[in-house]
Amino acid sequence: MDIKTEITKSKTGKTITLRAPTIEDAKALRVFMVEVAETAPYILSTADDFRSKSEDSEQNWIKRYQESNRDMIILAECDGKIVGNLDFSTGIRFKNLHRGHLGMSIAPSLRGDGIGELLLRKLFAEVPRAEGITQIELSVMHPNTPAYNLYKKVGFMECGRKPNAFRLEDGTFAEEISMYVTV
Repeated sequence: MDIKTEITKSKTGKTITLRAPTIEDAKALRVFMVEVAETAPYILSTADDFRSKSEDSEQNWIKRYQESNRDMIILAECDGKIVGNLDFSTGIRFKNLHRGHLGMSIAPSLRGDGIGELLLRKLFAEVPRAEGITQIELSVMHPNTPAYNLYKKVGFMECGRKPNAFRLEDGTFAEEISMYVTV
């Protein structure tokens, strides 16, 4: 799904462009996700997961979203560099067509600068164009307190916890917190 490009400001006044990716963004997006995964233990994929993806597979991933009339990727860009990414995928069967799930990543250097909130608010603005969506869902690893607090701030409510849902690289386990918001 294509989204309308928007230029806005971060908390510290940086100019942020929110936009849909192009096929040409595939390599930069993969590099961005490797950087994020190296510094964020609370995302599902590892840096090696992203390193092992081919540029073709990344391009195909972007194409799938471009061709969808309900799923979307929103990039946050600052000074020509990707600094945030939100992907939103909707249900595919009659019984879950009204639901969508998101994943989001922010550049380590800009965490805490409001990029995540900008991406979420952009999603809330765009989701009405994806016909029939009434609920947005996400999962967050405990203890990723900054993300959890951001989701609560923008209206997400906790709806369940799954103990030991994720094994971290140090061998410990993290709880999965499910959250949702109606739109």
